[in-house]
Amino acid sequence: MGSVLMKKFLIYLTVFLFVSCGSPQIPKWYVNTPKDTTLYFYSSAEGYTKENALKNALNDIASRINVKISSSFVINKGIHNQKTYSEIYQQINTQIKNIDFNNYEIIKLKKEDGKYYVLLRVNKQKLISNLKHKINMQIGSVNFSADSPIKKVIKAYHALKTIKKIKSRIFILESLGEPIDGYINQIQKIENKARKIILNTKFKISANIYKTPSAEVLSKYLNIDKHSKNEIKIIISVKKLKLFNYYLIKGKATVFLNAPYTITFLGKSASSFKEAEFFAKEEYKKRLLNLLKQIF
Repeated sequence: MGSVLMKKFLIYLTVFLFVSCGSPQIPKWYVNTPKDTTLYFYSSAEGYTKENALKNALNDIASRINVKISSSFVINKGIHNQKTYSEIYQQINTQIKNIDFNNYEIIKLKKEDGKYYVLLRVNKQKLISNLKHKINMQIGSVNFSADSPIKKVIKAYHALKTIKKIKSRIFILESLGEPIDGYINQIQKIENKARKIILNTKFKISANIYKTPSAEVLSKYLNIDKHSKNEIKIIISVKKLKLFNYYLIKGKATVFLNAPYTITFLGKSASSFKEAEFFAKEEYKKRLLNLLKQIF
């Protein structure tokens, strides 16, 4: 009888030890994370490495900032009138993911049962100062000075790309309670100047062949006017080849923009050189458009 009682006692003891010692002891501060204040964001998270736990905690803060940026704010500001909401939101979301929380402070850190638990806080004012510094640096980097009309237009397009990034950071700044009207006025002036340069700077195309398809593609970025003094020169050479049962048009084009760029293209047909040339022109247009996307 005594041995049976002893066995039961050992079983109960084993179960007790398993429950009390085997289960992870989650820190109370992890469960009861402090609420955000006017000075700090607070976040707690877990991970199988210290770095992963920190990353998860910072991502939590970033996601909360994201929630504060409402679609009504973006639309009502009227400075994204040529973009859909989904595109705007994607830009903002990308910027939030790339926020540099270099001022976080680890308050608590504990390793329990192979997991790391962390409690940290981020200084809001330092975060705001960091965002303002980046915005000011980006605004200061915009420069329209150039020694040729085409270079000036390219700089105008680059300025518009910079403005997109600045707008996203401005929205984040506003969600942190900072006034942004001054920044909006600055970027609107830059945007207006860039668009004015693009619209008012005209170019004519000088091409030995394929002038029409060249103009069709270049007009997506440039204001084409045959009477303009500003010239975009394109030199194209093509070769006709017949290989086995195929008709081939092999081409090479040098496009003079802010620098000379070379693109190659090929048209292939099983029926005629005429059809091969049609495909060659289409390939040329595609390659030229890809080149312009990279430059502008």
